[in-house]
Amino acid sequence: MIWGYAPDLIAQMEKPLVAQADREQGADALMRRAAYALAHHTHRVLSGDYADVTVTPVPRGQRRVLVLVGAGNNGGDGLYGAAYLRRRGYPVVVLPTSNHIHERGAAAARQAGAEFWPRVLPETVAATLDLVQAWKPVAIIDAIIGIGALPPLREPALSLVRGIREWRSRLPDGAGPLVVACDHPSGLDLYQGADSEAEPGLLPADLTVTMGAAKTGMLVGPGALTVGSLQIQGIGLPEPAMQPSVGLVERADVRDLWPWPDFADHKYSRGVLGVMAGSSRYPGAGVLVTSAALNAGESFLRYLGEPAVQPVVLQACPEVVLGEGRCQARIIGPGFVAGSPQHREQMLDAWRRRNPGELVILDAGALGLIGTEIQPDANCLLTPHAGEAAALAAQLGRETTREAIESNPYAWASHLAADTHATVLLKGPTTTIANPGGTVYSLTHGTRDLATAGSGDVLAGILGYVFAAATARAEARGESLDVGKMAAVGAWLHAEAGRLAAPTPRATAIVKAIPQALAGL
Repeated sequence: MIWGYAPDLIAQMEKPLVAQADREQGADALMRRAAYALAHHTHRVLSGDYADVTVTPVPRGQRRVLVLVGAGNNGGDGLYGAAYLRRRGYPVVVLPTSNHIHERGAAAARQAGAEFWPRVLPETVAATLDLVQAWKPVAIIDAIIGIGALPPLREPALSLVRGIREWRSRLPDGAGPLVVACDHPSGLDLYQGADSEAEPGLLPADLTVTMGAAKTGMLVGPGALTVGSLQIQGIGLPEPAMQPSVGLVERADVRDLWPWPDFADHKYSRGVLGVMAGSSRYPGAGVLVTSAALNAGESFLRYLGEPAVQPVVLQACPEVVLGEGRCQARIIGPGFVAGSPQHREQMLDAWRRRNPGELVILDAGALGLIGTEIQPDANCLLTPHAGEAAALAAQLGRETTREAIESNPYAWASHLAADTHATVLLKGPTTTIANPGGTVYSLTHGTRDLATAGSGDVLAGILGYVFAAATARAEARGESLDVGKMAAVGAWLHAEAGRLAAPTPRATAIVKAIPQALAGL
């Protein structure tokens, strides 16, 4: 798990460390350590050491590095980093965006032989961009603003960054310079990772070398898609004493938390799942949910859907048992429409039959009943996409739009969790899971191929297995369940199956890839 923290908390915790390092090791000791990490990772990425960053091989003496430097300590990191890179044989140019760059860092860069271009001014942006393109850097280090500055970028840095971004977009893939962010992409909302009208002024990074710890906005929402490969350089922050605002789920977390069956388990102790999914209008939803749950490991599945759909589900999944009974978890809503009186009554009947302690996943049509017929609680997981989330917010008295939710899923998942007293899994390019108590988890592991009809039904099925098995285990051990964390585990597995199925972007292909995704853990 990569934990993300609010920038002001990190800044507060850094102050005594900086003062102590300066006393014991000399001026800018911590800054020089951060700069060395920046230069080291820049060297490694240009040497092709990172599998997730594609580079075109260039001899070191021709690997030109442009360092964009602003005022403050972030600019100081960039200047000391420029000095380290120059000493390693890289041609380095420093381009100041401010008249007040870090003096000692600038002196170190000059002493190492870095070239300094004139500070960019509003009236010289166009000429500077022409100069940058003519020089043809293989890497651009973004060290314009630090965590103390709030977006958007100011002029002339804003126009400079927009120009570089537009230039890179015109080049063939792999032909433009790599962008390495010093601590974070300048202009990124580090508190919420939100998109805004100023977003075109942000330069997405291929590699981000962040200092101390990850900042919240680097792990959630649109912001998480701008950091590229994330490398964290520790500086001694007391993380155990710090309150994280978000956790980014990784493969190792899923491997450790996945509810694998024990040797002594039987089909009931592994957890029973009830599925109210699939209607005569959308029968495929029932098949996708049940087959996904079974492929994920479900040992006993009760199908609770419409009689007309039962033969279709049984033909696809003969392991399914028909009818109500005790369950550890149930799914309500996939393939149902809240506006249909018949569907509404069927979903409400399934809701009323829930057992005490049973975890209920409310998806698709069931989301339209929240706030009126259904009042969720802490044993509920809601799984809306942005459009459904906007409708749900309206049902709860919060007027918003799909676009607003897509631009700031971190805030909206938290709002909806607080309003409903349930855990909310907000689907999108990044997945955000918010517990009503405030804990938030994030996933950036997905692929665009998951945006296909039926993919959400597959996710519901995987989540159904996870919660049936995890709830059964928690009951047996007398333990409580972190609903958000386990939802993140299921969503990560869904994303991994989607990546494996990407050559065939169909929901049925995602279902078939689930066992392979599990084997890869």
